[in-house]
Amino acid sequence: MGVTAVKPLYRVLQDLEHASRRGKLTPTFIDDYAEKHGERVSALYALAAKNFLTVAHEDGRNDHVLRDPNEKARGVNAVVVASAMEDNAREMHRELRKARDDGRPYALRKPGKNAFFVRKAD
Repeated sequence: MGVTAVKPLYRVLQDLEHASRRGKLTPTFIDDYAEKHGERVSALYALAAKNFLTVAHEDGRNDHVLRDPNEKARGVNAVVVASAMEDNAREMHRELRKARDDGRPYALRKPGKNAFFVRKAD
């Protein structure tokens, strides 16, 4: 068994665009392409989505039924996501209150090297 060389990204994108123009960019095409060229299926879907290539629906394809039985164990913990979003919102409100107290809009007080305004020394 020979080792297949990895295709450069622009070549993979060209292949996906070519299949899309011909109307053959389907889930089966992506599965076959991934198996033939040693790519990940999820990476090909992501590349297609990033470059605004629509994957055509196939009649009779039941990907939503063929789930991994361990998918729930690897799923997203909604409680952790909700608490992280609340922490993020709390920090954002704290920064907005600081900006309002100082009298300048928040965009002028953004921390970092790309800030529009240098912060005053306290």
